[in-house]
Amino acid sequence: MIRVLGQPQAACDGLRRREALRIGGLSLLGMALPEMLRAEASLPLLPGKGKAKSVILLYLFGGPAAQETFDPKRDAPREVRGAFGSIPTSLPGVHFCEHLPRMAKWMDRSTLIRSGTHDQNDHSAGMLYTMTGAPADKLESLVPVLNTQAPSMNAMVEHLARGHRSTAPASVWMPCAPGWGQKIARPGPFAGWLGRKWDPLVTDLELRDLYEPKNFYDVQRQAAGKILVPGTQLPAEITLDRFNTRRSLAEQLHTQTDRVGNSEAYTRFDAHQKRALDILADNGSRDSAWRAFDLDDERPALRDRYGRYLFGESALIARRLIERGTRFVTVYWESFDKTGGDPTAWDTHEDHFNICKNHRLPPLDQTYAALCEDLQARGLLDETLVIVMGEMGRSPKINSRAGRDHWSYVHNILLTGAGVKRGYVHGASDKKAERVTDKPVGPADFIATVYAAMGIDPEAFVEDAAGRLRPVTPEGSVVKEVLA
Repeated sequence: MIRVLGQPQAACDGLRRREALRIGGLSLLGMALPEMLRAEASLPLLPGKGKAKSVILLYLFGGPAAQETFDPKRDAPREVRGAFGSIPTSLPGVHFCEHLPRMAKWMDRSTLIRSGTHDQNDHSAGMLYTMTGAPADKLESLVPVLNTQAPSMNAMVEHLARGHRSTAPASVWMPCAPGWGQKIARPGPFAGWLGRKWDPLVTDLELRDLYEPKNFYDVQRQAAGKILVPGTQLPAEITLDRFNTRRSLAEQLHTQTDRVGNSEAYTRFDAHQKRALDILADNGSRDSAWRAFDLDDERPALRDRYGRYLFGESALIARRLIERGTRFVTVYWESFDKTGGDPTAWDTHEDHFNICKNHRLPPLDQTYAALCEDLQARGLLDETLVIVMGEMGRSPKINSRAGRDHWSYVHNILLTGAGVKRGYVHGASDKKAERVTDKPVGPADFIATVYAAMGIDPEAFVEDAAGRLRPVTPEGSVVKEVLA
């Protein structure tokens, strides 16, 4: 605890924003923290102290259209409305796309934000913004990954839970790094100015059922494959005794950190290697984090309910991870056009309605419903927040190629479970889904709200890799109407 002007404040590796601004000599960004306060403000504010102990984020990369998901514009002309009808949800007066019947049944237990909006009308920039709350310094195609960028929600949770004693990683991004399937690198999940050692665990992937798409819109079947934990695949020649020896040496090396230096590269290697070793060492226990990734012991009927494709199995692994103590899991829908098929993701500039109807909406509907049902049956939904979102929406007007183009100015976010209201719709857009007309929610506002649901003070500060104070959330405000 720290005491400023006589007021006790829970610390988050730093101060609450409004209290820090009262201390002489501190500026809003890049602050130097006096040594006395550094010592007093050492207690981390763990995620999971709010109603949402854990978060599972289903991130639909490419940009799902509001019109074809959670906000069909039934009264708009056909060139705006599109080819699909709508169905009533379990919340009177609210309709979803006709191809989301199972998701529609959960609306009375969910909050729907229909007024998500930002101006970064690009995939990489949009993902960076929606995951960190801070826009790219320069809006460009393929925004690079930089250590000066704000940390993602995944990374911030990883950092705040650093004292959590568990072999389960605090934060996981699955099934692969963004851009892996297109042989490029995209920002989004990384730790930025916190330092790369606070990156979430980003899994590896082994694809199966490969095919070579004729073009970017040649979607033939759902991506399938096996998710691998980096650094935990022991070669056949490594026996258990040899592994234990290696682990002992690694632990001895860890105690000598001060002698070999505290460079970021060394610290990052040490942290990631230790994480892999911890997971491996614990794999004999049925409840180990390592076993969360092994679906062979899961009931076949349950695997069928989630869907035996990459998105469905990733969501099932996400549930298994939070049971073991993981706080934040992002299940990311990747495009695999350069690595073996299932291109496009949700980036449907062409053939939008065919791709959505036959290859995107049904698996989303199936996997989301299975995840929520499974969490509820296990008593986990009251402490887990499930989020469905992308980095943008799609354009109001259908283009000449039967597609919808980028449109970051209106997108929807669906939240189900812990920490949010049941049966609530927040905000609105006009009849064409062209502009937000009520209660806009920007990325920083949304992230502050998620943190608040988790019990993380969005007005607090943390230290960056250089020891300077930075705000946990950029200048956003908690959307209090959304919270339960």
